[in-house]
Amino acid sequence: MEEYALSTVTINIHGGNVQILPNATKAEQHFHFASDETHGCGRSFPTHSWTEEDETRLSFYVGNKEELSTYIATLTACKTAREVGEAVARMCADDPKLTQEQVVKEKFIAVLLPFLTGVGKGKGIDNLRLHINDAWAAYKKGRQKK
Repeated sequence: MEEYALSTVTINIHGGNVQILPNATKAEQHFHFASDETHGCGRSFPTHSWTEEDETRLSFYVGNKEELSTYIATLTACKTAREVGEAVARMCADDPKLTQEQVVKEKFIAVLLPFLTGVGKGKGIDNLRLHINDAWAAYKKGRQKK
């Protein structure tokens, strides 16, 4: 009779949902989507606070239409006016249609306001303009060093 030495296996999992099925021959994952507000799970999720018209107004400034949803997601993730300034500076650097003169105008900043759902204080036009100018200056300074 043969004896086998037991091997020790350590698996460290940090976050997420993980199933370890050593004897499984296949795995399937199904996603079910519903067109109603409950999203098929019996509870409703909050919808965004901006309208399609708000997205259309922002799209006038964005040259790359595919990037529009990325810009909106970035703006909604901002928690402070400083983060908004940095996001707008990145938008200006990445999108040739946006200029530094455009992004500090009241008309452009007003278009951004519906997407700034995470920003509590400091959503005034002048405050946002200040942070956009600071972020753009820091971007240009960092670019000159390279």
